[in-house]
Amino acid sequence: MGEENLEAQAIVVGAGPAGLMAAHKLAKEGLEVIVVERGQYAGAKNLSGLLYSTVLSEAVPDFPSKAPLERPVCKRAMGFLAPESFTLLSFGSSKWSVPPHNQTWVVYRAQFDRWLASQVEEAGGTILEGTVVEELFYEEEGSMTKVSGVRIRGEEEPFRAPVVILAEGAVGLVTERARSRLKMHSGEKPQSYGLGIKEIWALPASTIEDRFGLDPGCGAAMEWVGSPFQGLVGGGFLYTGKESLALGLIVKLESMTKAKVSPQDLMEGFKANPEIRKYLKGGELLEYGAHLIPEGGPRAVGQLSQHGLLIVGDAAGLVNASMYHEGANLAMLSGRLAAEAVIQAHLLGDFSRESLSLYDRMLKESFLMEDLSRLKNIERAHMVFPRLMAELPSRFANLLVDLFEQAPVPKREIRKHAFQRALDGLPKLQTLLDLWKMRGMLG
Repeated sequence: MGEENLEAQAIVVGAGPAGLMAAHKLAKEGLEVIVVERGQYAGAKNLSGLLYSTVLSEAVPDFPSKAPLERPVCKRAMGFLAPESFTLLSFGSSKWSVPPHNQTWVVYRAQFDRWLASQVEEAGGTILEGTVVEELFYEEEGSMTKVSGVRIRGEEEPFRAPVVILAEGAVGLVTERARSRLKMHSGEKPQSYGLGIKEIWALPASTIEDRFGLDPGCGAAMEWVGSPFQGLVGGGFLYTGKESLALGLIVKLESMTKAKVSPQDLMEGFKANPEIRKYLKGGELLEYGAHLIPEGGPRAVGQLSQHGLLIVGDAAGLVNASMYHEGANLAMLSGRLAAEAVIQAHLLGDFSRESLSLYDRMLKESFLMEDLSRLKNIERAHMVFPRLMAELPSRFANLLVDLFEQAPVPKREIRKHAFQRALDGLPKLQTLLDLWKMRGMLG
């Protein structure tokens, strides 16, 4: 790297949705921005997922005609699994089948992130892939320590910039070291994490559409609780791509540790359920991946700005871990707001925490923090979730099966037996209290 390349007006660490959206905004405003990505390319460590595009549509209005989108989500479903029965609640709208498709898409992140990186480059930004940031570069001004760039592996001289945006994802070492060095306060509670595991299965497009009851080009998103997740905080999901299925699960690490169950066993148990197995029939496993997801809610979000530094996306813990599972959209929003704060700091020539805290104020006023604030009691909900999910999914699934059981007796007797079986041994008051606490996961 030549001497002429050792300075920029902003450096972004991490080429995920948060970092790329920040860089895109900065580049569009004419600032010299460089994104440093340790992977061989943007999105190298990610598989398929859902994308809510409300933020992207503002930055790139014509993205549906440009971005590598798999399918719009035209149908959603929530399922309850038992070893020998299931319940599937499917819903949708005719509006979801036409633009803007409820701003909900299935994307292949390796392709989508690379496309978003290309948008940064088209706007004038620079992407350095396969480049590792060892740590931030700090300078002292009296009693104040400020961030003035990054140190890159293999380079003797620091890469300088008046502001760095950290977007390296969950459990980033550079972020953790920066928090410690700059004495940035943590959240009220320690961050907690869920483990996401995902498999990509190849299937012909026509098979996917027939199997899921989809119109050509439309997609489905399904979420599941129950077997084999009883006693755990988490569940499974299944998304349809053009010619692939994304099957996976997200389970709170702490609950897996307490239950002494491995993620591999959970995934195999999930796939072994007859209701799940039928979707994969005839498919070929293409890829497998895992990653950590911050699920601590707003009380685990700590200080996000300091002299010359902003933290965004998963690195900041800005994930809606409710039933909406919203991550990438919020990451992009935090990246955009961080960029707006940096643009203002450049206009003022002031990169102090006081100046960059505009980012904190804009976050607080956004729908992101309003949604996260509703998860302030998510830990209480996590405490009762295993107890409820150990009982209710199988009881609910079995209830519906029993209600339609055919036998040479009056239907009144069938209904009586079905409800007796569903309620037998269920602590009714405790269950009602648990359900009330579960509102903390609604978001």
